[in-house]
Amino acid sequence: MNKEEIKEAIRGMIIEIAEDMDIDEEAITDDAKFVSDMGLDSMALLEVLATMEKKFGVSIPETEFPNITSINQCTDTVEKYLVAKS
Repeated sequence: MNKEEIKEAIRGMIIEIAEDMDIDEEAITDDAKFVSDMGLDSMALLEVLATMEKKFGVSIPETEFPNITSINQCTDTVEKYLVAKS
């Protein structure tokens, strides 16, 4: 799976969650911050991280969670752990 495919999958997850939370889809950009720009709450963030781990078959340490604040950062983190896994 390449970086763009990872990013598109993560963007899709965020869009699904945003629909449930009535978040404007235009706020969802690759560099937008999940909390301050998109308005996701901590439960939504945990859902994103758990879904990401399951979808990509990676285990992301909790120490990484504070650094995962945007789609780009999610993509980089997943890519890092996919490389480490292989």
